[in-house]
Amino acid sequence: MVPTVNYSPLSHSFLYTLFPLTMRLSTFGLFILSLLKTSKALAPATVTWSDCPHALLPGVECATVQVPLDWADESKGMIPIALSRLPALTPQREGYMFVNPGGPGGSGTEFIQYSGYEIMSILGAGWDIISWDPRGVAGSGPNITLFSGDEDYDAFWNPFQGEDHVGAHGNLTTTSDVDFFMTQVSTFDSAAQSLNQRMIEKNGELLKYVGTCAVVRDLVYLVDSVYGQGTDVNFWGISYGTVIAGYLTQMFPDRVGRVILDGVLDPEKYGNRKPMKWAEVDVYDVDFALKSWTEACAGSQNCRFSTQNDTSSTLLTKIDTILNTAYEKYDGSIGSITAIDNLDWSYDTIAALMQALLGSTMMVDHIGSILHASEQYLFNLTQLSGKVEPSNISFPMGKSPYNTMPSYGVVPPDVLSNIAVAVFCGDTVDDGSTTTEDVFKETIRISQSVSRIFGSLYPLHGPRALCHKWTSRAVERLPQKFNKQPKNVVLVLSTMADPITPYYSARRLASSNMLGSKARLVRLNSIGHSSLSNNSTCIFEVVKKFVDGTPPDDAGNDEADVTCNIEQTVFGAVPPTWPQFQFTQTHDESSNSARFGTSYSLFFLFASAALLLLR
Repeated sequence: MVPTVNYSPLSHSFLYTLFPLTMRLSTFGLFILSLLKTSKALAPATVTWSDCPHALLPGVECATVQVPLDWADESKGMIPIALSRLPALTPQREGYMFVNPGGPGGSGTEFIQYSGYEIMSILGAGWDIISWDPRGVAGSGPNITLFSGDEDYDAFWNPFQGEDHVGAHGNLTTTSDVDFFMTQVSTFDSAAQSLNQRMIEKNGELLKYVGTCAVVRDLVYLVDSVYGQGTDVNFWGISYGTVIAGYLTQMFPDRVGRVILDGVLDPEKYGNRKPMKWAEVDVYDVDFALKSWTEACAGSQNCRFSTQNDTSSTLLTKIDTILNTAYEKYDGSIGSITAIDNLDWSYDTIAALMQALLGSTMMVDHIGSILHASEQYLFNLTQLSGKVEPSNISFPMGKSPYNTMPSYGVVPPDVLSNIAVAVFCGDTVDDGSTTTEDVFKETIRISQSVSRIFGSLYPLHGPRALCHKWTSRAVERLPQKFNKQPKNVVLVLSTMADPITPYYSARRLASSNMLGSKARLVRLNSIGHSSLSNNSTCIFEVVKKFVDGTPPDDAGNDEADVTCNIEQTVFGAVPPTWPQFQFTQTHDESSNSARFGTSYSLFFLFASAALLLLR
């Protein structure tokens, strides 16, 4: 029997979806270089498992495997890859599943500690649940570094907060807000260049070896080493983990075993388009997710933000009032990242916290608490004139709900290292034509035409906004169409309203234009980032049958092959609109390209929701 524990699979993993190389080579040049630089196949490693240091759960094992820094040139040396495994609880193992929780920057070894038993409860006690720290993350090399600690991080980012700085913007729908926002282009441009320069000075050539293609090669080698050379690769990728899974289907189509892509970050666009060219995709679903949340909250005694007579419409109006008041009355500054108990009641922070919390039903009920506290505090500000400085305003739920770290040392190592930017920007196509002014103009367009509440968040919260100044690229990238068919059918999972990776991306990946008959699309009619954000018996049954060898039947079109509903929300009954959800194509990216000769994109929120308090 699988032990019952209280961790949620997404209590840590969905946060990794929210975070901020020296030679440029053309795409064709990289391809030719990869062909010329060949080496003999590396024999599988002998893996020795032992007890994990600082183990949180019983039974979890740890190991380290050495892999080449450069898979095309082993003479460059080896790096360690940290592994963690929750072994099957039955005498005879039924299978194994590698898992990646997202990122870039998510620690797989940490994920096993927190969520290994949850994954095992879905797949069965006879399955090994196993993960690893991708390159540059936690226990895996190469060692990437940027900020020396909290104070160094604080000193770099704090100048962007406060009155007359970019963090004081609103939703960019008024002329005065837009005019102010555009005055910050030069400052942000200098910061982006400085960030790149610091990374180059501290890490040099190592930045070229943390890309997703290398991570996929590491994964295949780990499977060979742990479960036998040539074994099919079983892999469950969440959020950015779906990029790893997507690349796997194209780089090693004949090794694809039971592969699940959950909460899809479009892997084809990720590898083929300039980062700012598909920015709007990130926020396709977030306004819809917020509206769906208000439908569940309205009139519920369990939602602190709602009164008995509230409707979805009245709650959305109240949210608008709160955000507008935050913009008008508060300057958005925060004293220090060490003051994690103090909440910055700016437009930027309140909106970003809502987006992050919409990602997990474990925390979605806290949105009401944040909005209620914001409403009460900001109401008092309306009695004052002008803007005010922060003064020890308590976080409405006490300690940040996203971690249990002490009041100092709150910035995770993967954020201090800037690994998310190194991977994301290093994987992208060269982006020399985009300017910081372009980034800001596209942010304005997204805010005005795609996501009125959340579209303005990105300049301080997104690797995309930094890639045009990033001068290093991965030695191997995957700039190609997804036209290879994997050996086995893959499972593509999404909620109807994912505030981080929209249903649109999952549907596109599984469509006839991409994986087609080799993919099965499963939609969960609920909000949340990835299917694991919800406790859905239907989803878990589909996943279990899939890993046991029975994928869903192919509906023969681009719509969902399976539709699942949830039994209830955190507030009670499921709103009647949720099961009636029908996907409609409302996004025309080709027209965006026509409007912008140089188009752009922004990544998810630059830091975890906890770190949104720090910016």
